[in-house]
Amino acid sequence: MSTWSVSGLASGLPTADILAQMMAIEKRPRMLLDTKQTLIEARQQLLRDFQTKLRAVQTAAADLRSVALWAQTQAVESSDPTKVAATSTSGAGVGGYQIEVSQLANAAQRTFAFTSPTADGEIVIDGHATRVTAGMTAQEFATAFNTDRDATVYAAAIDDGTIVFSSRRTGAVDSFIDVGPNGSLVEDETKARAGRDAIFTVDGELRRSSENVVRDAIAGVTLTLRGITSASGPVTVSVGAPGANTEAIQRKLQAFVDAYNGALDAIRSKLDEKSVPDERTQQDIKNGVPDRRTAAQLKAGVLFGDRQLSSLLTEMRQLIYTPLSGLPEEMNSLADLGISTGAASSSTSRDALAGRLTLDVEKLTTALTNDPNGVRDLLAGVDNVGGWARGFEAAIDTAVRADGVLHTRIDGADEELKHLKAQMTQMDARLSVRERSLQAMFTALEVALAKSQQQSQWLSGQLASLGA
Repeated sequence: MSTWSVSGLASGLPTADILAQMMAIEKRPRMLLDTKQTLIEARQQLLRDFQTKLRAVQTAAADLRSVALWAQTQAVESSDPTKVAATSTSGAGVGGYQIEVSQLANAAQRTFAFTSPTADGEIVIDGHATRVTAGMTAQEFATAFNTDRDATVYAAAIDDGTIVFSSRRTGAVDSFIDVGPNGSLVEDETKARAGRDAIFTVDGELRRSSENVVRDAIAGVTLTLRGITSASGPVTVSVGAPGANTEAIQRKLQAFVDAYNGALDAIRSKLDEKSVPDERTQQDIKNGVPDRRTAAQLKAGVLFGDRQLSSLLTEMRQLIYTPLSGLPEEMNSLADLGISTGAASSSTSRDALAGRLTLDVEKLTTALTNDPNGVRDLLAGVDNVGGWARGFEAAIDTAVRADGVLHTRIDGADEELKHLKAQMTQMDARLSVRERSLQAMFTALEVALAKSQQQSQWLSGQLASLGA
């Protein structure tokens, strides 16, 4: 829009100020469109944020019916993990096992005095050639072997003049490392060590293993041998009965509670947020006085009391507390798992009034201990059909899916903004024409007035000359 102006040289009037005031009044509808755009964009962004948070709640609910979450697990514990560690790999026999370790598996080793190669070439170990280059340091020499994925040994540079090769496999089967003749390595045969198998017993039965990680000593259990037990005595490995992974289930339920509360807080805060009133009078607005509210104040209250969002929160809250039909009365709602708005008290907290959830870990643990299958049937459904989690997901899906309520409103805001911006462009063009018209009018007025003054002065001069 043009910014040139006229001055009242002939009239003596502040024509530039008059023009600015007139345009301020003309621009008032345009300023209202700016405010409308701000409100639409603020509402749209909030809806996008709510959609993201609700999807997080939906995902957290879906995790509660995951087949992997409800797979049977067995607790495996070692009385001394520093000597023998134990982990479950599949179904194992319930009970305790006595493990005694008399020897750990190790790798064959050979020690060599090292001299830097005088020329590029190869070092052959166990029939495999590794490239080396002239002038290599001991550390670079070792790195050449350690980065050669096909090499059969690891190399360690003990100092600038000593290299120790270790077989990449432990056990007596690799008791010898064959180093081909070369001028860079001279063996110290007194330091050669043969590979050894691990020797241990399981409930008195003697076992050998070429590795310290043993997978076939106890069915369904992997043992990691870490130390000799001759001084400390046997290590007991205990295998518990198959059951639900209570720690994992607790984590998933807590994640759901956190996601639910996060979405609830975000939406509720905007439903309760009131708009900041415009303090200008109608006369101020007519005169083009600008709105003094900050950007944040302008955006406040754009979703105050929104019916669709309020309805969604109400539906979510009802689903939290409504018992699931077809299940035993003692295990048919989230309250039976310890999920609620908190324990009853003489004074109800603001969190409880807002519907924020809490998880009673003790009550959940009791439910999982006494009736793990009932907890699974409630959350994941009987034979993974139905269940509370699936129903809750479906309810949120109506809001967050591609053709859902929130997405429709977000897309609708895009269309509204598109039409609004077109309207703003047209109005800007009209205002520009209007300003140029007013500027031309004032300029013409000043020119005409100047000519009139000139004519008046000429006539005055003529009359004066006649009188003389």
